[in-house]
Amino acid sequence: MIPRPLEADIDAIEQALDAADHATRLSWMRSLGKKDMDALYEAASGRDVGPEFFLCDAGESQIWTGRNSLPAFNDFAKAFAPHSERIQGYNVNTGLAAWFGGPGHFLVRVCGDEHGEQVIFDYLWEADSAPSQFPPLASNAKGTYSLVYGNMKDVVRRVSKDLIISKAYRKGKPEGAFFCLCRPE
Repeated sequence: MIPRPLEADIDAIEQALDAADHATRLSWMRSLGKKDMDALYEAASGRDVGPEFFLCDAGESQIWTGRNSLPAFNDFAKAFAPHSERIQGYNVNTGLAAWFGGPGHFLVRVCGDEHGEQVIFDYLWEADSAPSQFPPLASNAKGTYSLVYGNMKDVVRRVSKDLIISKAYRKGKPEGAFFCLCRPE
């Protein structure tokens, strides 16, 4: 059994996640509420990853399953791929979430400023091209897309070898929103 973030330390959670199968990790991630995610994010302080963490061992693209702490549209995915000597990503949404928020293209990079060596998903970055398997580029600063991704950076922390926790920041201030991503099988 994987312990709850409010009931165990990060090392115990990591060990249990690493020992669990993929379905169990997904089930545990999907059971987390906002308080759990907040506690998990705080517990994972100092557990940095590099941008390459989001690619498969061969350096190819991957789609990670996600769960967020928002009131709606909790289940989603993020795709990652190498492109032009960078790692780019976008949000794999469907239905109303895709129509309203768009693809939300972002750059995976080490922050280097207010968040130090932590990896961020930088939605302020404007891509000039995207991997061929990604949807067409769309600005995160225009229309309804700006309400979702405008002025946004997600700060990433490692929980286990296959799971991260992230906290959203808008204009440098915490949004009070979190999400987890789980590596594909």
